[in-house]
Amino acid sequence: MAIRVLFVDDEAAVREIVSMHLSLEGYEVKVASGGSEAIEMLVYEDFDVILLDIHMPGVDGIGVLQYMKEHSIRVRPIMLSGSRDLRALSACAELGALEYLPKPYNFHELVDAVERVLA
Repeated sequence: MAIRVLFVDDEAAVREIVSMHLSLEGYEVKVASGGSEAIEMLVYEDFDVILLDIHMPGVDGIGVLQYMKEHSIRVRPIMLSGSRDLRALSACAELGALEYLPKPYNFHELVDAVERVLA
């Protein structure tokens, strides 16, 4: 059975490129354009890993992590951000984020992070 990955980013081009690359690596990938959509998907589907942009309009990555914690949703979170906001990174760690990748990241770094949280 393929590893299921939910990729959440508000940039359509990024979602398309990353999901294509992860699919080529053998992962089953679903995408969400923001936090609200991600939460809806997490309620109805099981995922092994969530790749989650921290800064998005509406419900951000921290909001998704809070929801996951409050509802005991067991998905391994990897946070992605173009910002070096130490408060946000600290909040993510407190809410259970396992990895953080600064943007821009390359595809090999992303796959390595996924493999680390699955190990």
